[in-house]
Amino acid sequence: MVEQQWGSRRGPRQALLRKAIRRGQQVVTIKEGKIEITLPITVRSLSEAIGMKTGELSKRLLKETSQLYGNNSPVDFETAALIAVEKNIELIVKRQKTAEELLIEDFERLTREVDSEKLRPRPPVVTIMGHVDHGKTSLLDKIRRSNVAAGEVGGITQVIRAWSVTHKIEDPETGEKVIERPITFLDTPGHEAFTKMRARGANVTDIAVIVVAATDGVMPQTEEAVAHARAADVRIIVAINKVDAPNANVDRTRRQLYNLELLPDDMGGDIQFVETSALTGQGIDDLLNAILIEAEINLADDLQADPDRPAFGTCLEAYMTSDEGVMATVLVQQGTLKLGDIVLCGANFGRVRSMQNDLGLSIEEAGPSTPVLITGLGGVPNADDPFYAVDELTTAAKIAEAREKKDREASLNRFTAVKDIDMLSAAKSKLKITELKIILKAEARGSVEAIRKELEKLTHEEVTTRVLHAGIGAITESDVQLALTSPQDTLIVGFNVTADDAALKLAEGREISLREYQIIYNLVDDVKAALEGRLKPIEEVVHLGRAVVRQTFKHGKVGTIAGCYVTSGVLERSARVRVIRGGVVVFPPAEKVVGLDSLKRFKDDAKDVREGFECGLKITGFDDIKVDDVIEAFKIEIRHRTL
Repeated sequence: MVEQQWGSRRGPRQALLRKAIRRGQQVVTIKEGKIEITLPITVRSLSEAIGMKTGELSKRLLKETSQLYGNNSPVDFETAALIAVEKNIELIVKRQKTAEELLIEDFERLTREVDSEKLRPRPPVVTIMGHVDHGKTSLLDKIRRSNVAAGEVGGITQVIRAWSVTHKIEDPETGEKVIERPITFLDTPGHEAFTKMRARGANVTDIAVIVVAATDGVMPQTEEAVAHARAADVRIIVAINKVDAPNANVDRTRRQLYNLELLPDDMGGDIQFVETSALTGQGIDDLLNAILIEAEINLADDLQADPDRPAFGTCLEAYMTSDEGVMATVLVQQGTLKLGDIVLCGANFGRVRSMQNDLGLSIEEAGPSTPVLITGLGGVPNADDPFYAVDELTTAAKIAEAREKKDREASLNRFTAVKDIDMLSAAKSKLKITELKIILKAEARGSVEAIRKELEKLTHEEVTTRVLHAGIGAITESDVQLALTSPQDTLIVGFNVTADDAALKLAEGREISLREYQIIYNLVDDVKAALEGRLKPIEEVVHLGRAVVRQTFKHGKVGTIAGCYVTSGVLERSARVRVIRGGVVVFPPAEKVVGLDSLKRFKDDAKDVREGFECGLKITGFDDIKVDDVIEAFKIEIRHRTL
């Protein structure tokens, strides 16, 4: 489309522009002395944009570049802009928006243009956060057991790390617990290796419950959890757990929380404190009440969603199975996800083939704030990828392909950048940097991310890690084939997965290192040890003692023997020595190390001679010893370096 703002004046330029409009050419907008044009620029589109005939323009381009141009020949922007300036026109490139940008813009527009009549209340999304072993998952299990009637679904099946529960609250008029309110819970790992996963949980949640054990008090990951919750701008509730333990100290734990600027509402703050026990169930109802109070008082306006719009949300976890293929746990944040919907999630897409709720029951649709396990994606998405329900399969395929290409390019450049001064100095001095290549397989995408994060911390100016490939599922023969490209420096590691028979056989036959782990930090420790083993050890000189030569003796067969007095430390028979004369080392040369042929006290061989005693000694390969020479004894210790 061309906008003409030059009045009614007609001329050759206007005629060319009218032709461009009829042919749908790339000239976009004409303003006062400015023209917007989309790439690629051709001779034809440029001629119509600046009002110059194609023949004349081709001659001008030949003069400028010494190349022949046809009507459809491409013209680089710099040359086109230069020629346009000669016509007093500023040429502006208008970049065409990608399918991905158009899709996201469309979803953002739907978010902005909200029809208040279509909004419906949605359950609050609550993330349980805190330090490892403080009882987060146990607390969630207690909540779920108290929420699901015995025998209702044949017991509770933990299908995904997200749960939808309902809690009965009292009717303000009758006092009976008849009003049911739904709550969605997310569980996040507590260890520092899962910082990114915990941050992801905070970013999709409305309320963060910080679980702190009264037995341990505030720990490093407790502080991290609070920081993530604040960064995500979510409401915080504190659950002081294990209050029934014999060594519980609730008062100390509260004081530590106060130091984190977490003040309870009964002390003038705005944070609810609840004392709980995952073992006995103490405080469970109080915690659920606190969540619903927080949602109703502080989040009432935010807990609204339009269930009729196209669904979008976040992938919480994804993994590959042998029978179902890719399985992804997603949290629907807006709209309603239905069976058969086309879903774009990160660089993967597909049609929703099946959908299960947190109890493992098949369902046909999921509304806002509902976690579900879906199948049908063509690949394993990243844990924290947004997902969108799109209308056209071709649109999803096009966007996924572009994202996959971008991810592949980023992966190739992942470990190539020089990140600090030490690495830069090493590069400048042509210091050879040893790489430990790793092929990583894990049971879920979140585990891959956590392990990658830990491996990236293992840095040194001489050694580094590079993840050649990271995937989901068992270690296969193709993984071993990839390792064979550099067998001496490649390690295949599996986290909560095993190697198939073909992979084991090939790895054993070709002596490829293949290791399996169930604990992430055992894996990281082993990789760290492998890196440290590639560091050249440091030789340290340990000074033992000194002796001064007081007299020399010639012996026909032995050579010159030095009669010495030990002035400091100790002279050991096995020590290495050097001769100092006038403050200068005269023997041995810098590239050599020598010891003693003999060390005697009077006529007896001695293992060592200490300070204040006399001795006789013969230096290996040196007879030019003189009176007043100083003999220094030392040993060289090999110290293995660490990262």
